[in-house]
Amino acid sequence: MNFFSRQIFKEPLFQFLIIGLVLLGGERLINSEDYGEEQYSIFIDNQILAQFMQRQAKSFKPEDALKTIQGLTYSERQRLIESYVQGEVLYREALALNLERDDQIIRRRLIQKMDYLAQGFYDEKPPLTEADLRAYYDSSREDYKRVATATFTHVFVGSGKDISWEQGKIRALKLLKDLNVDQVPFENSGLYGERFLYNRNYVNRDDDEIASHFGPDFRQEIFAFSPSSPPDPLRWQGPLRSNYGWHLVLMTKKTPMYVPEFQDVSSVVLADVQRQQQREIKRLAIDNLISKYKIIDKAEPK
Repeated sequence: MNFFSRQIFKEPLFQFLIIGLVLLGGERLINSEDYGEEQYSIFIDNQILAQFMQRQAKSFKPEDALKTIQGLTYSERQRLIESYVQGEVLYREALALNLERDDQIIRRRLIQKMDYLAQGFYDEKPPLTEADLRAYYDSSREDYKRVATATFTHVFVGSGKDISWEQGKIRALKLLKDLNVDQVPFENSGLYGERFLYNRNYVNRDDDEIASHFGPDFRQEIFAFSPSSPPDPLRWQGPLRSNYGWHLVLMTKKTPMYVPEFQDVSSVVLADVQRQQQREIKRLAIDNLISKYKIIDKAEPK
């Protein structure tokens, strides 16, 4: 034994540590049965069962859960205990085998659980009033707007490849006259013109879809048309130019963009406000957890 080792053994702190380890080991050896019994004991009371029930139901209302537990029949309580014990035993055995280590699936599940628990305080918020909902609606009216829609059919005259755009327009104008003279109805539009890349008939289609099929200029011009409907004579309109050629349009319905009244979307507003509150509660809870930790970036340049 060298000089350094002898000096360590002479240190009072080292001697105290050795004595402590000996005493702890002896106590564990003498009471090994007690420690074994505690390790394999599962303690159950109403509070534990209430917490288990809340996790199973994903509803965190402690008082309601306790009342439910107290009102269970003997057989119902036993079934609940069996379910809890089975999960607890499997959990403990998995930990004993260190199955949780380096397991990304378990890591993700634990993160998900904590993320869910972070919004568990939402039930403590006071109920939303109509004034709360109206205030949110007034500040977010644009979020509830209804897009413009149109119902129309069209006859397509191709241009740009085999014939010039001007020639195509001349053909479309001649065909427009025939369609109005013959009073060609909506359902017979397919008998005229050429096959179009997308649809022939558009029923209650929104302006974004119309723009994606025909182009933004076409969308702007078609919504300037007036619908044609009985008992007035059918009125084919155009020609309108798209990215592909010319179109003759018979529009039967048009709904401009509008913002619905509060009473028409109150249920949607309620759901939106609740989601916003839940997100905010969860964000604050997670921020509070993060504040307990000191972040050390070892890769950060000094």
